[in-house]
Amino acid sequence: MRYLMLMWADADAASGDKSDFQAWVDFDEQVKAAGTFVLNGALTPAATEARLVQTSIAGHALDQAVSQRPFAEGERQIQAFSSWSFPT
Repeated sequence: MRYLMLMWADADAASGDKSDFQAWVDFDEQVKAAGTFVLNGALTPAATEARLVQTSIAGHALDQAVSQRPFAEGERQIQAFSSWSFPT
């Protein structure tokens, strides 16, 4: 069975301190050592003017790229994700 963890933070949150980073590194090593790691990553904060640009939908090219902006506003946003797979 696969699990997805979404990590939320305040939209204007800083990255944290060294102890926060070390705790994540330790956890990540344990997950990988257990053989359950699938994928993880960080998302670009909405404050960076990030945008999703689609150039095709279901294999059909678009005449012009479609820019989807703005993202949903809010005080808290998804900052990162991690996915694991466990035997059932």
